[in-house]
Amino acid sequence: MSGIVEVSSNVANDASAAEWPGIVSRFQLVILATHRSKQLLRGAEPRIVADRFKRRNTSIALEELKRGLIFFKPLAMIPVAEELVNESPAHDGILESTIT
Repeated sequence: MSGIVEVSSNVANDASAAEWPGIVSRFQLVILATHRSKQLLRGAEPRIVADRFKRRNTSIALEELKRGLIFFKPLAMIPVAEELVNESPAHDGILESTIT
């Protein structure tokens, strides 16, 4: 026994753009799904037909993103020189997005 266990996920490494429209990385997917899940938790209506008692907000958010029902726009990255002048905390290159 080698002790190595393969773990699979729902998002394939070679997921096509058609499968996840507008999503460029798993990290962006997690951030957007988290924001949408919080919106659903606060009372937003799901954009898919889903029984909220049988499906969790996270799975509803992921399904909405996969179907392209969530519209978002990436926010501009703050240049490093501007961060130093404004003494704002660094974002370490994290892409932030807004969900509408």
